[in-house]
Amino acid sequence: MRRKRNKFYNRMLSVLATFMLVSLLGVSQVKAEVNGDGTDVVNENYADQLSLKPLAPAFNVETLLKWSPENDPDAELNRASVPLNQNRFKGSQVNPLANPKAGITSASITTWNHDKASSVGSNEFNVYAFDNWQLLDSYIYWSGTNEGIFAIPTPDIVDAAHRNGVPVYATLGFPWGSSPEGVAEIEAFTQQKADGSFPVADKMIEVAQYFGFDGYFFNQETYGVSKETAVRMNEMMRYIKRNAQLNVSWYDAQDNNGVINYQNAINSKNDMYVKPAEDGVYAVDEFFLNYNWTTSKIKTTVDTMNGHQRNPFDAYAGFELQQNAYNTKVNTDALLDENKQAKVSIALYTPNSTMGIAKDPADFHEKEKILWTGPQGDPTLADDSADWKGMARFVTDSSVIKEKPFTTNFNSGHGKQYFINGKIASEREWNNRSIQDIMPTWRWWVRNEGSRINVSYDFDKAYNGGNSLAFSGPLDPGSINDTMLYSTKLSVTDATKVRVVYQNSTGTDVSLGVAYSEDYAQDKMKYYSLPHSDSDWKTTVVDLGKDAGKTAYALSLKVSNAEKIDDYSIHLGQLSVYDEKAAALTKPADVKIIKKMPRTAFEAEARLSWADNENDNDLYYEVYQENADGVETLLGVTPNNYFYTPNITRTTKNATANNITLLKVVPVNRDYVRGEAAAVPFNWGMDTDATEIEQNPTSPNVALDAKVTDVSAENDAEPAVKALDGTAIGNSKWCATHMESGYMSIDIGEKKTIRRWRVEHAEHGGEASNMNTVDFELLYKDDSGEWVSAKRITDNTKAVTDIILDQPITAREFKLQIHDSGNSPWGAIRIYEWQMFENAALPRTENIMMHFVTAENNAGAQDQVSIDRVKKDETVRLYNSLDAADVLAETTAEQDGTITFDQIDFGNAESGRIYYTVQTEGQRESLRFSVAYLSEEVTKVVHQINNLPNVNDLTINDKHMVKDCKVAYNKLHPTQRKQVTNHDRLEQAMERMQQLKKES
Repeated sequence: MRRKRNKFYNRMLSVLATFMLVSLLGVSQVKAEVNGDGTDVVNENYADQLSLKPLAPAFNVETLLKWSPENDPDAELNRASVPLNQNRFKGSQVNPLANPKAGITSASITTWNHDKASSVGSNEFNVYAFDNWQLLDSYIYWSGTNEGIFAIPTPDIVDAAHRNGVPVYATLGFPWGSSPEGVAEIEAFTQQKADGSFPVADKMIEVAQYFGFDGYFFNQETYGVSKETAVRMNEMMRYIKRNAQLNVSWYDAQDNNGVINYQNAINSKNDMYVKPAEDGVYAVDEFFLNYNWTTSKIKTTVDTMNGHQRNPFDAYAGFELQQNAYNTKVNTDALLDENKQAKVSIALYTPNSTMGIAKDPADFHEKEKILWTGPQGDPTLADDSADWKGMARFVTDSSVIKEKPFTTNFNSGHGKQYFINGKIASEREWNNRSIQDIMPTWRWWVRNEGSRINVSYDFDKAYNGGNSLAFSGPLDPGSINDTMLYSTKLSVTDATKVRVVYQNSTGTDVSLGVAYSEDYAQDKMKYYSLPHSDSDWKTTVVDLGKDAGKTAYALSLKVSNAEKIDDYSIHLGQLSVYDEKAAALTKPADVKIIKKMPRTAFEAEARLSWADNENDNDLYYEVYQENADGVETLLGVTPNNYFYTPNITRTTKNATANNITLLKVVPVNRDYVRGEAAAVPFNWGMDTDATEIEQNPTSPNVALDAKVTDVSAENDAEPAVKALDGTAIGNSKWCATHMESGYMSIDIGEKKTIRRWRVEHAEHGGEASNMNTVDFELLYKDDSGEWVSAKRITDNTKAVTDIILDQPITAREFKLQIHDSGNSPWGAIRIYEWQMFENAALPRTENIMMHFVTAENNAGAQDQVSIDRVKKDETVRLYNSLDAADVLAETTAEQDGTITFDQIDFGNAESGRIYYTVQTEGQRESLRFSVAYLSEEVTKVVHQINNLPNVNDLTINDKHMVKDCKVAYNKLHPTQRKQVTNHDRLEQAMERMQQLKKES
């Protein structure tokens, strides 16, 4: 989408900019590969056996037409599991300035990289865990992809949105600029058969229905499209709507004649997309206006929509928030009518920029509160008194809570650890938006007298998931705080109960509040007292039976205190409204490991599946592992019956003698009752001595979270502090737009001696290589307060600079000086990470995975080892054992490919393992991995069987050869026979000989 500024255009945050930047000053542009990256494969790492991690689908026209679930290994994992909730309603309006008719669509960068990020969550706390669904009409999965023009939404965001009744759209992006390839792709995209059908549209419908998302966002910005093609594209969108229950969202770029002509309005030049056809069907449900709208353009939009008998609120005025989030100045007065209410809806472009402003993933939710609720922190108070108004000032909230049971643990879909029933089940960071709960409707509407209580997410304490709600702060005497939590429409029967799980310190009276009037009137609220709890989680069940026949329109938590409290806190862990307790689910059937991939003897990935129980009461499944110590550790949670985990682990202490780790699948119902576990064994296939354990790790990064003392320039959403947070994920970088030089200085808190220096540049974060910093310098402040140069790097082209300093330097304050930010015409400082270490040890080279290595144990010095995937100039070494001091063999690769060691001697006629390492220049030797080899005796039999003719080529004259193989096989010890990997070939040969004997 076009930038509001005229000098440069940037379709999306640079970390994901497949359709990248275009200068209007004559510099050649960077185009997307509209035809894809040259292969039909989306998940190259899976195809190359490098990882089992699933990636979200992406297509060009050709690959879309060829797609089927059968040829997509990630298909089942990428299906949404939660259908679109049809119970959505708007409750009573709490802000008089908001317009109940207006809506919001959001084009958000959901994953840090569509082509690389896991589509089903990961071991990262830092993720765009959006949860203000109550203010959203629709969600655009905004992303570029190197695979073509279609970026299909990940199932986790679809599940979260659907749980809240919000439809999700895939991105269909034709890149900005003049491109013959782009025009050709559009022609292929809009092809129409003689019968009037559109093959691509039919496939788009199939893909959307299979993966479970709700429509497409068209971003057509390629120059050179004819009027005929534009009209055909418009008819194609109508065709989609006639043949499926899908929505179409359209960006204000291509006009009625096919010209890229941003109108910043809907008018006679681009109204083709909102005009109904003769049968009443129109092409576009939501029209996303470009960002330069004005009062007159909004009026024209409203008049045009009314003239076509269309709802003006189907037009969405664009807010470009890419760099500055809620610090962006938007002339919202142009949207308002005489009643100060919005005349059209709102489209937010990359509101995920709140991640850049946030100091950490927990603070992200505080920044989101400002963007969505407003700077007042209360949706009822959002107004026009500040530059940023907050979305609650413009639109009214929605809810889906109409049916029982309704249960929430306030789980936002990510965390620093994972809790189950108040206990830590996994110490890992995690994110999985698929299991995000329905979050509170209002953030935070507190009806208070006296001190106002603070409400926030607490990621250090939770009941189920990653966080609880924390109510805290100093409270003056006589304070009353009634925090309105959920808008509901729940019918109360004589059996209705509310379960509340909480931790409450003494000194206050705490009550559950229920609004029995539609307008949430305080005098119609009824409060049910909750007893005090100790330091542990307490469960209280409130009986609403005396109010049978009424409707509960809202739920709240009320805290009252008579005495002053300096440091009050209460945690709310679960809230559940139900009529009867749900029965536990039966254990899943047919649990199996689809594929496994040990990465070392201690870490492995796997994909699992089990039969879908097709029970409407199922919520999700928890998957655990259990080793010899009997401890159950959570691997992950999913609403799907297909599951991926990278987290299977063991240690030398808890490994079983038979190398089996038990995997367990536990069904959880909507009332959070856990059913019986189904188990499946995971066989490591090796002992724990098969790979080396790191004994000399690199030292900690002393620049991590250091204090920034000065910076020459920084973007609001990409501040210097982001270069010190230990991650490049989520566009976490220091960026200063249009800056070719600059600096940032830091204070690490105390003097330390630095020996190693590492800088991660633009390419490391997914950007173009010509954006890498070319000339930069590390300086330190000496005892006299002067800046002294420690090392300067010039003519850099690498994505990562990682070096040992010529001399150690001891200091507390350091400066990173950028002399030349890169060769890109779109000059900017882009530093993803600045790290420093006291230890001079460089990172280890990543070793080649064990399944790419084979070893053959032949007689004498005829043994052989082959290692695939070796990179040019890497040195490969072989060792006879895990702790051998002497190298058995060594070579350096002259090119990428396979290295084979011939005529070596393992020194062992029996089966065993041979160990190997690789080393890249500038890094340490990798840890030792190993590959198993068979005994010489077994190897001889394997060769003997392999030398047999193909089964169909066997003749009766080969009977002695087959018999000799059988005799040799039978002479082996029974345990050795199991090692003959080609025994099935021998069996087929023997069966063929029997057949030939009968025929002779």
